Amino acid sequence: MPAPPPAGLLPGDPQYRRALLALGATGTAAFAMVYVVQPLLPLVSAELDVGATSASLLVSASTLGIAVAVLPLARLSERTGRGRTMVLGLAGAVVAGVAAALAPTFALMLLARAVQGAAMAAVPAAALAWVTENVAPGWVTRVAGLYIAGTTVGGMGGRVVGGVVADLTTWRTAMLVVALAAAALTAAAAVLLPRGSAVGVRPDQAPREGDDGARPARVRVYLLGGLGMAMFVGVYNVIAYRTHAPPFLLGTGVGSMFYLTYLAGTATSSLAGRLERRFGLRTTALTGLAACAAGVVLTVPDSVVLVWVGLAVVAAGFFMVHAVASAASARLSPRPSDGSGTYTLAYYAGSSVGGVLLGQAWEVGAWGATVVAAVTIIAVAGAVAAGLPRRRPRQAGHVPQRG
Repeated sequence: MPAPPPAGLLPGDPQYRRALLALGATGTAAFAMVYVVQPLLPLVSAELDVGATSASLLVSASTLGIAVAVLPLARLSERTGRGRTMVLGLAGAVVAGVAAALAPTFALMLLARAVQGAAMAAVPAAALAWVTENVAPGWVTRVAGLYIAGTTVGGMGGRVVGGVVADLTTWRTAMLVVALAAAALTAAAAVLLPRGSAVGVRPDQAPREGDDGARPARVRVYLLGGLGMAMFVGVYNVIAYRTHAPPFLLGTGVGSMFYLTYLAGTATSSLAGRLERRFGLRTTALTGLAACAAGVVLTVPDSVVLVWVGLAVVAAGFFMVHAVASAASARLSPRPSDGSGTYTLAYYAGSSVGGVLLGQAWEVGAWGATVVAAVTIIAVAGAVAAGLPRRRPRQAGHVPQRG
């Protein structure tokens, strides 16, 4: 395939459409494998005799693996190519996913999940940097938002498919089915992703000494991603236990339907770029966090409808924040791969901590304590977001174009 033109891919270009499909496939595959275990946690707890906090480590192990591996893989992708790094990482994650499903003990399963996370770190390490380097600057946030939308489809699909298959067969079979589906998506991404991906940065993104005025905003973006993910993963981990407990007493398959609320996040993440263009980074982030807080509060009554609506509002708000923050992390960095890599590290470190923290809150005070913990995290994230610039800060190292 010919290399993208220097100005970057634009809507209407066949390579642009192929890139969207490929990025969607990689995001879907990776996040389906990460989160397939969430609706299965009560079943794992029962079969392997572990508590909610311990079982939640199956999610945290993968996200911690991503956090540890993302920066090394981001640098590696500069030498080997973003697309190749993503595809090889996904292939390794598929193998580890099969191993996790077949692991005879909880300890071995936990180890396989950690290895799987480290392998699939290739996707967040390289995807946003690929977008920043290959897509026309005016369309970066929009394409990044569409990639994030693909990750929401994967997160939702992994949970829903996993829950339904587990109800019909076993939780191990559910994990195998999702791993095989991810293998097919990985093959599709390998075929679709345009060749000639940039290795390194475009001339207008080259690092320049002493020209990093966007650093304070970038640090806030990293914190925002970590805090938001801590709340989000924790809430979605614990909701499986709540729907299994009185007064709901829902089965795994029916309970997994709550993860369809991810569709709200798919919609808002794909629109986040437009909202940021119109209202600015700070306003968009604060609006998303306000939605998260409102959604968490809506889940307090023992009503299936209100819990479902509340989770949808949480997903809509969180993915709005995540889409603009993740795009900003690459856009505002002297090296896009470093920016997106550091954001991903903070994001998944938050996920690892949040999953355990809210799991402990559930064990201490059931859903009421979970809600208090989630709202507290959102409030801290709001204080961080309030210090963001109203409008987009100037991209680090960017030389304004004239004419």
